[in-house]
Amino acid sequence: MLGLFVTPAVTAIGDALARAAAALPSSAVGAAIAVVGNAKLAAALGAGREVIPVGLSLRAAKKLRGAARELAALEAGSVVAVVGVDLAIAAGWEDLLRDWSRVVRDGGAIVVVDRGHAHEASRRALCGGLTEIEQRRAGRSVITSGLVSHFG
Repeated sequence: MLGLFVTPAVTAIGDALARAAAALPSSAVGAAIAVVGNAKLAAALGAGREVIPVGLSLRAAKKLRGAARELAALEAGSVVAVVGVDLAIAAGWEDLLRDWSRVVRDGGAIVVVDRGHAHEASRRALCGGLTEIEQRRAGRSVITSGLVSHFG
Protein backbone atom coordinates (compact mmCIF):
# COMPACT_ATOMS: atom_id res chain seq x y z
CA MET A 1 0.00 0.00 0.00
CA LEU A 2 2.62 2.54 0.97
CA GLY A 3 5.15 1.55 -1.66
CA LEU A 4 8.42 3.41 -1.91
CA PHE A 5 7.27 6.69 -0.42
CA VAL A 6 6.80 5.84 3.25
CA THR A 7 8.50 8.96 4.66
CA PRO A 8 5.76 11.54 3.90
CA ALA A 9 3.12 9.23 5.37
CA VAL A 10 5.23 8.56 8.47
CA THR A 11 5.71 12.30 8.97
CA ALA A 12 1.96 12.92 8.72
CA ILE A 13 1.24 10.00 11.07
CA GLY A 14 3.80 11.39 13.52
CA ASP A 15 1.99 14.75 13.47
CA ALA A 16 -1.34 13.03 14.17
CA LEU A 17 0.18 11.00 17.02
CA ALA A 18 1.80 14.12 18.53
CA ARG A 19 -1.52 15.95 18.52
CA ALA A 20 -3.24 13.00 20.17
CA ALA A 21 -0.45 12.65 22.76
CA ALA A 22 -1.02 16.25 23.84
CA ALA A 23 -4.52 15.26 24.99
CA LEU A 24 -3.35 12.25 27.00
CA PRO A 25 -2.14 12.33 30.62
CA SER A 26 1.63 12.38 31.10
CA SER A 27 1.52 8.75 32.30
CA ALA A 28 0.61 7.71 28.75
CA VAL A 29 3.59 9.42 27.12
CA GLY A 30 5.88 6.81 25.62
CA ALA A 31 3.26 4.07 25.70
CA ALA A 32 3.03 1.64 22.78
CA ILE A 33 1.20 2.07 19.52
CA ALA A 34 -0.14 -0.84 17.49
CA VAL A 35 0.44 -0.90 13.74
CA VAL A 36 -2.01 -3.18 11.97
CA GLY A 37 -1.20 -5.08 8.80
CA ASN A 38 1.77 -3.20 7.36
CA ALA A 39 5.33 -4.26 8.18
CA LYS A 40 7.01 -1.33 6.38
CA LEU A 41 4.92 1.16 8.27
CA ALA A 42 5.58 -0.62 11.58
CA ALA A 43 9.33 -0.57 10.96
CA ALA A 44 9.32 3.10 9.95
CA LEU A 45 7.24 4.18 12.95
CA GLY A 46 9.42 2.11 15.31
CA ALA A 47 12.17 4.73 15.32
CA GLY A 48 11.80 6.40 18.70
CA ARG A 49 8.50 4.72 19.61
CA GLU A 50 7.42 1.42 21.07
CA VAL A 51 5.52 -0.26 18.25
CA ILE A 52 3.54 -3.49 18.38
CA PRO A 53 3.08 -4.82 14.84
CA VAL A 54 -0.19 -6.74 14.50
CA GLY A 55 -1.72 -8.91 11.80
CA LEU A 56 1.42 -9.55 9.79
CA SER A 57 2.44 -12.64 7.89
CA LEU A 58 4.74 -15.00 9.79
CA ARG A 59 7.63 -14.00 7.55
CA ALA A 60 7.13 -10.28 8.15
CA ALA A 61 6.58 -10.75 11.89
CA LYS A 62 9.93 -12.54 12.29
CA LYS A 63 11.72 -9.39 11.12
CA LEU A 64 10.06 -7.14 13.69
CA ARG A 65 10.35 -7.40 17.44
CA GLY A 66 7.25 -7.41 19.59
CA ALA A 67 4.89 -8.62 16.88
CA ALA A 68 1.46 -9.81 18.02
CA ARG A 69 -0.25 -12.33 15.79
CA GLU A 70 -3.78 -10.99 16.27
CA LEU A 71 -5.31 -7.79 17.57
CA ALA A 72 -7.37 -9.92 19.96
CA ALA A 73 -4.10 -10.77 21.77
CA LEU A 74 -3.86 -7.16 23.00
CA GLU A 75 -5.69 -6.19 26.17
CA ALA A 76 -8.41 -3.58 26.10
CA GLY A 77 -6.96 -0.09 26.52
CA SER A 78 -3.37 -1.33 26.29
CA VAL A 79 -2.06 1.06 23.59
CA VAL A 80 -2.24 4.83 23.09
CA ALA A 81 -2.88 4.53 19.37
CA VAL A 82 -3.62 2.17 16.52
CA VAL A 83 -2.26 2.89 13.06
CA GLY A 84 -4.01 0.98 10.29
CA VAL A 85 -4.39 1.04 6.53
CA ASP A 86 -7.22 1.03 4.00
CA LEU A 87 -10.20 1.61 6.30
CA ALA A 88 -11.96 3.51 3.50
CA ILE A 89 -12.11 0.39 1.31
CA ALA A 90 -12.43 -2.33 3.98
CA ALA A 91 -15.62 -4.39 3.66
CA GLY A 92 -16.12 -5.00 7.40
CA TRP A 93 -14.96 -1.56 8.49
CA GLU A 94 -17.43 -1.24 11.40
CA ASP A 95 -16.05 -4.36 13.12
CA LEU A 96 -12.50 -3.38 12.24
CA LEU A 97 -12.86 0.08 13.76
CA ARG A 98 -14.59 -1.37 16.84
CA ASP A 99 -11.67 -3.81 17.34
CA TRP A 100 -9.12 -1.03 16.94
CA SER A 101 -11.01 1.19 19.41
CA ARG A 102 -11.13 -1.62 21.98
CA VAL A 103 -7.34 -1.75 22.38
CA VAL A 104 -6.86 2.04 22.50
CA ARG A 105 -7.06 3.70 25.89
CA ASP A 106 -9.58 6.47 26.44
CA GLY A 107 -8.36 9.64 24.74
CA GLY A 108 -5.94 7.75 22.50
CA ALA A 109 -5.93 7.88 18.73
CA ILE A 110 -6.73 5.85 15.67
CA VAL A 111 -4.75 6.87 12.61
CA VAL A 112 -5.62 5.44 9.21
CA VAL A 113 -3.61 5.61 6.00
CA ASP A 114 -5.64 5.29 2.81
CA ARG A 115 -4.79 5.79 -0.82
CA GLY A 116 -7.30 8.50 -1.69
CA HIS A 117 -10.95 8.13 -0.61
CA ALA A 118 -10.71 11.10 1.80
CA HIS A 119 -14.48 11.61 2.10
CA GLU A 120 -15.17 7.96 2.81
CA ALA A 121 -12.34 7.74 5.36
CA SER A 122 -13.66 10.72 7.32
CA ARG A 123 -17.25 9.43 7.09
CA ARG A 124 -16.23 6.05 8.49
CA ALA A 125 -14.17 7.65 11.27
CA LEU A 126 -17.13 9.81 12.26
CA CYS A 127 -19.63 6.93 12.06
CA GLY A 128 -17.22 4.79 14.08
CA GLY A 129 -17.41 7.20 17.01
CA LEU A 130 -14.05 8.92 16.70
CA THR A 131 -13.87 12.55 17.79
CA GLU A 132 -11.66 15.47 16.76
CA ILE A 133 -11.21 13.99 13.30
CA GLU A 134 -8.41 15.43 11.17
CA GLN A 135 -7.05 14.63 7.74
CA ARG A 136 -3.61 15.20 6.29
CA ARG A 137 -2.35 14.53 2.79
CA ALA A 138 0.98 12.88 2.10
CA GLY A 139 1.37 12.48 -1.64
CA ARG A 140 -1.48 10.26 -2.80
CA SER A 141 -2.09 9.01 0.73
CA VAL A 142 -4.70 10.47 3.04
CA ILE A 143 -4.04 10.18 6.77
CA THR A 144 -7.25 10.34 8.82
CA SER A 145 -6.98 10.52 12.59
CA GLY A 146 -9.43 10.74 15.44
CA LEU A 147 -9.58 10.30 19.18
CA VAL A 148 -11.23 7.36 20.93
CA SER A 149 -13.72 7.99 23.74
CA HIS A 150 -14.87 5.10 25.91
CA PHE A 151 -18.12 6.05 27.54
CA GLY A 152 -19.45 4.42 30.64
